[in-house]
Amino acid sequence: MVPCNGIRNIKNLITLFHLSYSVPAEPGPPQGKDPIGSNFSTHHAFRIQIRELRFQSGKSKPHRGIQNVMPTCSLFIAVCVFLAGPLSAQQLRHPPTRPNILWLVADDMNWDSPGCFGGVAEGVTPNIDRLAEEGLQFWQAYVNIAICTPSRSVMLTGLYPQKNGAEGFQRIRPGTPNLPSLLNAAGFLCGTIGKPLNQQELFRWSSTYTWQGKGDENLWGRDPEVYRRFSRDFFASAKSAKQPFFLMASTHDPHDPFATPGPRGRHPDNPHYERAESSRTYAPEDVRLSAGLPNLPEIRRHLAAYASSVRRTDDMVGAVLQELDRAGLKDNTIVLFLSDHGMAFPGVKGNCYPDSTRSPWIIRWPGTVSTGSDDKHHMLSCVDLQPTFLEAVGLPPLEQTDGRSFLPLLHGEQQTNRDYVFTHFFHIHGKDAYPMRGVLSREWAYLFNPWSDGKRSFPRQWNGFGAFRKLAGSDPTMKRRVDHLLHRRVEEFYNLREDPHCLSNLLEAKTSSPDLPASLNQFRSRLREFMLQVEDPALPAFDERHDPEALEAFMRSYTARATREKEELRAYEQAKGYRF
Repeated sequence: MVPCNGIRNIKNLITLFHLSYSVPAEPGPPQGKDPIGSNFSTHHAFRIQIRELRFQSGKSKPHRGIQNVMPTCSLFIAVCVFLAGPLSAQQLRHPPTRPNILWLVADDMNWDSPGCFGGVAEGVTPNIDRLAEEGLQFWQAYVNIAICTPSRSVMLTGLYPQKNGAEGFQRIRPGTPNLPSLLNAAGFLCGTIGKPLNQQELFRWSSTYTWQGKGDENLWGRDPEVYRRFSRDFFASAKSAKQPFFLMASTHDPHDPFATPGPRGRHPDNPHYERAESSRTYAPEDVRLSAGLPNLPEIRRHLAAYASSVRRTDDMVGAVLQELDRAGLKDNTIVLFLSDHGMAFPGVKGNCYPDSTRSPWIIRWPGTVSTGSDDKHHMLSCVDLQPTFLEAVGLPPLEQTDGRSFLPLLHGEQQTNRDYVFTHFFHIHGKDAYPMRGVLSREWAYLFNPWSDGKRSFPRQWNGFGAFRKLAGSDPTMKRRVDHLLHRRVEEFYNLREDPHCLSNLLEAKTSSPDLPASLNQFRSRLREFMLQVEDPALPAFDERHDPEALEAFMRSYTARATREKEELRAYEQAKGYRF
């Protein structure tokens, strides 16, 4: 145990000297060996030890402005060790002031589908709306890629896909530091249920739900009662062990196949999936159109089934939050609700547009976040989540991170340089290679599509595209839209104030604003600077975006690379016995 006078002396020294430090990313294991995430080294543990002393000595907010270690700190650290003595394992691993973390993640839910963000139908998300009343809504929050596995990999690593390795349905690079591994090493009980489980050995979850029946996790991944039972047991385990926890509960809803009316059982449209009950189902006339979708019967039919799945997502959220309350853990738990990207409709999922990547974020943190509050100004993206939650629980930031903590916003403060986010698309299974990059602001969206040559056709159009094609036969406007969704242009630029769903590419318009060239060049420069920063392999193509032969050469090289990575992944999957 730390002597009381030692704690007082350390507190005084920290106040006087303003200790700064950093944690380098641990190197990965040798190739061919099974990685389990970043290592928890002794020097890393000591830095956490110093951090926890600041928490236990009355500092309620984590230290900000972390910098690299200065050589002059060595003597100071030695003095701290001498005065404090060794910390007990209980103090090191379970500081009493650490909050718990609960992430509730939806799959393919558009940002404006919850009722508190507008609502796809009346009364569709009562539990999510209640969470918003108790917390903070972010109206300008985004994910960085609109495909599930790479989007979630960015959330957990704080690194863009170019850095963490998960560009499509791939695992992160071995040795990549990630949130569950870091929290696990710091004494948190880390659990996950739902989507995805396939990278368990890289993310170091302490507890995962294992489906005992036949088939895969989609058979139970939509049943709110399964989430209720797992979370009840998980919270009980954390309380019994007196451990802080991180639980990531990720439903498969509202990913298709969508909810349909009827009793529990096999889904009528796809027997591979279970039909878990939704507490409310919707008819086509009940739904509100979103994401620039046309008012067509087939679109409304798909949206009604989608809205029923959104309601079942809300059922899951309500079940887990109810168990959190029953366990008496609500007041010391940071709850985050979000979606991994937009809904699976034409021009949304699998793209870089605002509707593709905008996400409904809600954070509840009793005693810290103002209830019923809104942030409609700061632009955030999921690369910021890992550094934010590390700081929120008092752990040091990583040197190798692309994100930036937005913890000050949770304390009601302001942050500068929150005016842009960057979006990506690479490929899905390593075969459909359609690289796209985007930079979005509140007013403009700029996209770069090196694959667009007028001949390649983008295959991922999702639910309702058949209705688009049918209408295109008689409607010139829809014909242009279908052509655009299939073929794109190398560059796209949109005024989001006038065209929030990106339906009219300004670079194809016959007339344009006199301010357009200046705005366009500004966004081109921002994207190039970003691509340089993350060592994006598409940067040479961007620099030669006006040369069709250069773009074609890039696509040949890029497709070969994606194919090679797919083969490597398949070999890994065969060794592991599962598929991404």
